[in-house]
Amino acid sequence: MHFTLLILTLVFLFGAQASQISFKSTSYQQEEGLIKDTVQAHYESIIDDILSQHNEGILTELSFVIKDPQQMYSVMKPQVDLLFDHTNTIQDVCVAQMPGMIANHIHELSNQIYSSVESVVSDKWNQKDGYYRDIIVSAIDKGLWEQDILDELIHELEILNMDITDAIVSTLDRFNMLQKLKVSLNQCQVMFDENIKPVDTLSTLTETLWNAVLVSLSLSNPNIEPKKSGFMGKYVFDLRADIQSEMYSRVYELSRSIFEDLAFST
Repeated sequence: MHFTLLILTLVFLFGAQASQISFKSTSYQQEEGLIKDTVQAHYESIIDDILSQHNEGILTELSFVIKDPQQMYSVMKPQVDLLFDHTNTIQDVCVAQMPGMIANHIHELSNQIYSSVESVVSDKWNQKDGYYRDIIVSAIDKGLWEQDILDELIHELEILNMDITDAIVSTLDRFNMLQKLKVSLNQCQVMFDENIKPVDTLSTLTETLWNAVLVSLSLSNPNIEPKKSGFMGKYVFDLRADIQSEMYSRVYELSRSIFEDLAFST
């Protein structure tokens, strides 16, 4: 019985050693590109989670706001005033269309941020898989434990992770959500500006009703004071902060994924 147990133990130890040797000798060519796919999936997952969380929140709020014209006006008008610094009078019918404008731009922004991940990773990820494999093999040869190996990978990945994060965040910055809203409101203003309409052009029933309701609301709410950044400024600020925070804090998760890909690939 003891002899059998000894044999099984030796077989197990030999198998473990053989697995390690196999890990060292696996062809780089067979693995090339494996890590890059893992990295891209890592960042796409983070971005998808953050966008879903932030967009669901603001779009749900908007869906409730548009059901009540008075509440809608009290929310949208201060944001319009902030965008134009009180220097431009936007027609109330355009204020009424702002929730739709916001939803469209959020959808556009989300697509651009998510789509940017692939190109950013392709641009920033210059090391071949063999480079990270060598780090792991070297650590194993030194007799380091798994956590020590992960720490070495984290050290290698931190600067690169920051570069990728900054590049993705720059997509958000370049989009310039507030400026796009201004452009949309100006386009609406031109479309509905009575000064450029033919005198005999009649507003639709919907436009007439919205104008009547919103004008009366603006007169009954003269003291609305927008906050410094407005709710759309807060949306952009929070989205930016969360992207940075999540990507910086989850570099350990990235290093583990790389380690497992290389250590257990065949």
